[in-house]
Amino acid sequence: MILLVFLVLSVAIGYLRRGRLSNYLQNPLRGVFLPIFAFALEAALGLIARWLPWPSDRWLWAAVSIEYAMIFAFVFLNIKRASFWVIAVSSALNFAVIAANGFRMPISPIVHNYSVFEGIVERVSAGKMVEYVLVGWDAPLWFLGDTIPVLWVAPGLASIGDLGIAVGMFLLVQGIMCPKKEKPAQKTRSY
Repeated sequence: MILLVFLVLSVAIGYLRRGRLSNYLQNPLRGVFLPIFAFALEAALGLIARWLPWPSDRWLWAAVSIEYAMIFAFVFLNIKRASFWVIAVSSALNFAVIAANGFRMPISPIVHNYSVFEGIVERVSAGKMVEYVLVGWDAPLWFLGDTIPVLWVAPGLASIGDLGIAVGMFLLVQGIMCPKKEKPAQKTRSY
């Protein structure tokens, strides 16, 4: 949800800066289908868990690795844009914490401090959200997991990597909508 909020905010600010989304056609992103497939795979993990006869511990590592391979391929194809460096580092942080916690995004104990997150705790505890795991303060890299309460728009939790990806997307949209004008080359005098 935080990514969507930052995307809408960036488009609005882009228009306020007199930018245009049509500028995208001048320099389109390469491999734009890759993050779409990656997010679709992540959204389908619950369905996959119901369809497959094996526990998620046996296959989740492969699904998450494929998801992040698509994200990193997309980043690599577009790395010439400065905003993709922010997205790359942030995605690497998310992958590191997920890999360190059994290929599940850890949710820190902070979730228990807010009654609005009771539903998340129940769904994760019941195994309905296979891509998440409730952890204690001693979990590996817990501080990179979902530790930041996001209480505006739709309540949820975010990681440092999620916030970084959101900032990278914000910068990307600004770069697309309001590209920097190239300075004309200065004429050199020959003496």
